[in-house]
Parts: sequence; C-alpha cells; structure tokens
Amino acid sequence: MKTKATLITIGDEILIGQIVDTNSAFIAQQLNQIGIEVEEILSVKDELFHIIEAFQRGIDHSDIIIVTGGLGPTKDDKTKNALCQFLDCGLVREEKVLENIVQLFAARGYTKELNHLNQDQALIPEQSTFIQNRYGTAPCLWTAFQDKIIINLPGVPFEMKGLMRDEIMPRLKEQFNSEVIVHRDILVSGIPESELAILVEEWENKIPDFISLAYLPNRTSIDLRFTATGTDEEQLKLAIQEQIELFKQIAGSYILSEVSGKPAKILGEVLKYRGLTLSTAESCTGGNLATLLTSVAGSSMYYYGTVVSYATAVKTNVLGVDPKIIQEYTVVSAQVAEQMAKGACKVLNTDLAIATTGVAGPSKGEDGKEVGTVWVSVTNGTTTLNKKYFYPYMDREDLIKTVSNNALNLAIQFVRENY
Repeated sequence: MKTKATLITIGDEILIGQIVDTNSAFIAQQLNQIGIEVEEILSVKDELFHIIEAFQRGIDHSDIIIVTGGLGPTKDDKTKNALCQFLDCGLVREEKVLENIVQLFAARGYTKELNHLNQDQALIPEQSTFIQNRYGTAPCLWTAFQDKIIINLPGVPFEMKGLMRDEIMPRLKEQFNSEVIVHRDILVSGIPESELAILVEEWENKIPDFISLAYLPNRTSIDLRFTATGTDEEQLKLAIQEQIELFKQIAGSYILSEVSGKPAKILGEVLKYRGLTLSTAESCTGGNLATLLTSVAGSSMYYYGTVVSYATAVKTNVLGVDPKIIQEYTVVSAQVAEQMAKGACKVLNTDLAIATTGVAGPSKGEDGKEVGTVWVSVTNGTTTLNKKYFYPYMDREDLIKTVSNNALNLAIQFVRENY
C-alpha cells in the first residue's frame, strides 16, 4: 500500500513571488527515494485560518504532512499557534530547546541575554515532541495525530535539508514500509513532443501496468521518465531497462543521453570519458555557458574558460575573426560563429570549443538581424557543426537560457558523432 504525503509551505513571500519554494522539491525527492508518494503541495499565507485549513486538508488526504516555515521568532511566524489550535492544546516550554539556542548563539559570538522572542522559540505544542535543530534555533516538531504524522520543519533551506537527511528520513524509513519506486530518465532531442508520442505510440501502449511513462519537455529537449512501482528494486530496474532497449529500436537516433541530468552535467561526463577539453566563446549568451559548465563539480578537469566577445572588436582582436567575414556575412552568421569557436580553441588551447552569436533583443541587431536569430558552432578545429536557431517570441532572459542549453546539447551531439 502506498504511503502518501502532503507538503505545506508557509509564507507570504512565496505567494508574492519574492522567493521560490525549493523546499518542497527537495523534500519530494527525498520522500520518493523511500517510496512515499507526494499527494499534493500547498503554499499558504502567514494567517492562522489558512494554516489550520491546510493542516486539515493534509490530514484528509495523506498519511504524512510535512510543513516548512513559520517557526521563527517574529510575529509573522504563526505555525506553532496554528498547530496548537488545530490540536486543541497549549504551548509548553522545552528547556533542552532553550539550551540549544543559547549554545548556538554562543558559538556565533552572541553573548547577550536572549530576548523574549528567542526564548519563545523554546515553546512547543504540548502534544508534539521536538527534534533538536543543530543548524538553527527553531526546533523541528513531530506530532502523531489520528494515525497520521505532522512534521514541522524550519523554512531556512539549509536547516530543513539537514533535518530531513539526519532526522526525518531515518524515522520515516523505520515507521513506513512503502512500495519501492524506481525512476529512470532518458534525454531525447531533435523531435517535437507530439511527433515523438506518435512515433512510439504502439510501443507505449504495450508497457506493463507497473511502469508509467511521462513526457517532461523543457526548452531544448524532452526528458522521458520511466517510473516503476513494486517490491523488488532490482527487478524494477531491469524491467525499465528492457523498455528502454525497446524504445531505442524505434527512436534511438533521438536519444541524447541514457542518464538523467542537466546538459552541462551530461556534457561533462562525455568529455571526461573521452579525455577532451572544452572552451567557449560567447556573444549573445554573455557568459551563461560558462556559468552552467562551472556549476558542475569537477568541471575544472575539462573546462578551461570562456571569452565573452560581446563587442565586435573582441571577436576580431581576441578571437581572430576576420573583419571581411563579418562584413560579408554579418556578425550573426554561421561563418562568424565558426571562426569564434576556432579562435577559442586556439586562444585557450582546448580540444573543442562552443561559440554563440545572436540577437537577444529587445531591438534588432546592428546588422538588421531579427531578434531571436542565433548561430551556434561547435568545433575541434578540423570538423565543425553549425546550427541556426530562431526564437522571436522569447524575452531576453529566456532566449539566453534556451540558447545556452541548445549549445550544450549540440556539443554532446558533436562529441558522440566525432569521437
């Protein structure tokens, strides 16, 4: 029988878009690893009525309710009071929580006497038990209610993550014996989602009932997610692999990677496996390629750096692009992108290079090219792959992100075709 969870995030700052709720994504990933299925995710205001209503909704739908936020020392932190009203109980002081707060403040060099707001963080609902938070001052609360579990975590991400890994996951593993859930993603590129669905329709209709398939399109590719549910993890993995092998017989030419992950990570693995080094020359992406590549741990093994050649003078003076080529073909062209990439290979002494040149907007380029026109080039100095993209409907930020991911995907394709 599946164990179900409801996740609740509390805070006006989430509802007005001031911050993004990354807590729920992390918690959902953790729960999925032990076969607990997230039924729904709710975000509610810092108001007692809304918080209590969310508690009740969670109790009605799930076995576990995990709440983040609203445990701090200020007036807008109302979660504990809402929980007390929901449980029909009062608050009691926990001296061990108070001792933890004093020790944390002392470790940070704060030696003054605790004010009443900090002391009030040691108050917990009398029906709850506390789990000490060694990362911060707000304790985690664990409450058994009507054969369900309510878990209150601090909203600060690093505190929440530490408590989930160290305290909550071991307890949930021990208490709930759920079915095993196994995921496997493969990355597909070069075919629209609807065409892919038609291409593999006959195969998809024959997939066993315990395996489901989800199409997860992003800017530049499609994640095909296989999810298998059962009791034997190894058998589930084998069953998914069998389906992937069948998929490859039908649409294998569109598979970019048989492992999940962002393009920068996949490209890094491909480069490491083949012992290749990479540099970039960026115009319209303005350094975003370098940001993505260096976000991957260990990227210094294969990625050497970038030349952000935003000005035409940098293209000619640093990367060695021939001014006559620019004059003949314009700065946004396959010929200029190719020379930029070859220049990066030479200047930064790498095996491969990626170059981007285009018009990110909001106005047309100096040469009259339409907004959204982009050329990407990947080269090893001898063989080159150039590709044009056109995204007239995208704003500047989305275009930069999309082109960056397209460029990384093109580099993956180039390496696999030439090495």
